[in-house]
Amino acid sequence: MNDTLFDTKVLDNFEQEFQQVHDDINPKIHSRIAPLIFAIKGLKQEINQVFADFIREINRATDVLRIKDMFEAVLMEYNLREKENNKLMEAILQNDSNQIRQISQLLKEIRELQHEVNQFQRQSEVKRQRQCGIFKGNPTDFKKQNTQIIDETSIYDWVVDIDFITSINSTGWKVWLSPKMINQEIINIKALEGATVAVTGLYDKGKTFVLNSLTMSNLPSGKKVTTRGISFKHVNVDNGTKLILVDTAGTYSPVKIENELSIVDKEATETFISDLVFDLADYFLCVVNDFTSLDQRYLDRLSRNLQQSPNKTFREIIVIHNLKDVESTEILEHVWSTQVTQIYANGTLQKTKVAALNPINKQLQEKHVLWFKTPYTRHVCIVNDDCNLGKGLNPWVFSLLRYWLKAVFIPVNRTFSVLDCLLIQSRQKLVNFFRKNIKINLKNTDDPLIKVIQTENEFHDKIQIPQGQVDMSGLITGQQDSFQPATDIIAGDSYIILMDAPGLTNDDVDIQRQNVVTLVKGNKQRPYINQGQLEKSERKYGEFTLTFKIPDIYERQWSYFGVDKGVITIKYDKDKDDI
Repeated sequence: MNDTLFDTKVLDNFEQEFQQVHDDINPKIHSRIAPLIFAIKGLKQEINQVFADFIREINRATDVLRIKDMFEAVLMEYNLREKENNKLMEAILQNDSNQIRQISQLLKEIRELQHEVNQFQRQSEVKRQRQCGIFKGNPTDFKKQNTQIIDETSIYDWVVDIDFITSINSTGWKVWLSPKMINQEIINIKALEGATVAVTGLYDKGKTFVLNSLTMSNLPSGKKVTTRGISFKHVNVDNGTKLILVDTAGTYSPVKIENELSIVDKEATETFISDLVFDLADYFLCVVNDFTSLDQRYLDRLSRNLQQSPNKTFREIIVIHNLKDVESTEILEHVWSTQVTQIYANGTLQKTKVAALNPINKQLQEKHVLWFKTPYTRHVCIVNDDCNLGKGLNPWVFSLLRYWLKAVFIPVNRTFSVLDCLLIQSRQKLVNFFRKNIKINLKNTDDPLIKVIQTENEFHDKIQIPQGQVDMSGLITGQQDSFQPATDIIAGDSYIILMDAPGLTNDDVDIQRQNVVTLVKGNKQRPYINQGQLEKSERKYGEFTLTFKIPDIYERQWSYFGVDKGVITIKYDKDKDDI
């Protein structure tokens, strides 16, 4: 018998090949397989010996029964060794299967590790992009460019570069147009649909990042990118809500010191930009990090300007606390409590359910978002966008913000032409700011993508910042040419409101009632018009609007209203039902 299973050459070749790859095989596997091969070779030798003994004995046998018994004995010995051989081969194959399973498991673990490495690399790339201002889908590599020459027009539709307000009379303000805006049909569009949304706040608080997350845009942001002047972009949110985004560098941006007036000029320019954006925008988002007293003062003045403006329909400011360094729930709860809920005595905690795409499993998921409401503000918070807490919170916060923007009132038949509104509002602000009859035009340059806003005729005398225009406290958010009466309120048997209004009469003041709220509007006009060069201007003039919520224990309708000796007096009697 010569079965290939016991062929010595087959076993020798197998052992030789196995020995050749010994260095590449797990030593534990080799230590298990080598004895099995040795045992199979031993069985081969035993079978050969059985056959040799059988041949020798059969030559001596003379009895047929004896030969039959010998055949049965040989067959039994062969079957026993074949059975043992099969067990050994199964053991070898089992080791081979185990090795395959181990290799498969190792490959699976390698793939999982590779996925984690790729995910870490992507997160690192996102962080790097945010620092460099690079975004996916954005063909401009901002990292390779100087921050002063970043091609923001590849992202925005318009960029009005107001470096200094006084340069309007010399070099002018450059207007950078995106390539798509060079189409004359687009330039001549008189109505861009949607509400204008301004993201305000102090310098480097993450305003552009908020705009990106809110509108799924690729606006440049990060430490190496500085938004300059005023930038505009028309976007379509959730395939139905059209918005006009207004982005600025914010107040308190760094100043290049060239002379002793550099800081004053920069602050005055920031004031002018803030006022211009205030007039253009329908809705305001205010971005803060840690809610410091400086942020509170900024928000308070912006809120008061908004309440006094007769042309604003939406008088709430949405405050976004951009807690970009927070990555744990414990710290978030502490910051939210100490910087929001504890500092507003008249605020209430709200909860709204919204749906958003889960960034981990890519599934649409509903969650409740907590936010805080005060009479004039709504507060929400976001955290580090790259941590697990951020992935489980930020998408739903931005979904809530989009829901608010989609639900607000948009003025009917409102036309919005970027350049027209910009020129009209700029001229009005410049006249009020410099007390000069300034006329400005939009002028072409050799580059069709660059225009210049400049005065029609250069003034012989240099335009200078008027005295009293800059807030000496260091915060510049007040409206130019605005007047706000100082107010006293006395609550006793009667509720009395006293307001300083020198130079005003009853005809200059209008009073209205809306349920429990009293609105007082007035206009303090200048007593002089074009009577000479204005050497100094500290007195405040202009329109004002004040609102007063009357306590429930008093009548909603005033019993007396009048203006006497420069003082506005409003009196409310106690509610007779409460007496």
